[in-house]
Amino acid sequence: MSGPIPPELGNLRSLTALRLSSNQLSGPIPPELGNLSNLADLVLGSNQLSGTIPPELGSLRSLTALYLWGNQLSGPIPPELTNLSRLERFWFYDTDLCEPADTDFQNWKRLIKSFSGTWIVCGY
Repeated sequence: MSGPIPPELGNLRSLTALRLSSNQLSGPIPPELGNLSNLADLVLGSNQLSGTIPPELGSLRSLTALYLWGNQLSGPIPPELTNLSRLERFWFYDTDLCEPADTDFQNWKRLIKSFSGTWIVCGY
């Protein structure tokens, strides 16, 4: 698949897994994906996605896995992601994302069983 992720996917509220890795998807991650309240797995790795992580993804309270590795994402990881108390796996290596240095984020990060990122702290 190629092109942008259709924002209309955010209307599939019963969806529990969205796995779109290893395609040629481009453009930003649609904030509408934050409407997928039952989503447990969001796998977007190895595409050509760009921009920042939408803060709306912090609404995905059922999310246990978030894979964003291998994209052209940049900027800070939004603090709203610390709302994801069930998150067990967060992979964002091979991106230009950076981690907030604040205590809340760093404490949340320690609770994630598999955290694999670029290890760049924002502003340093």
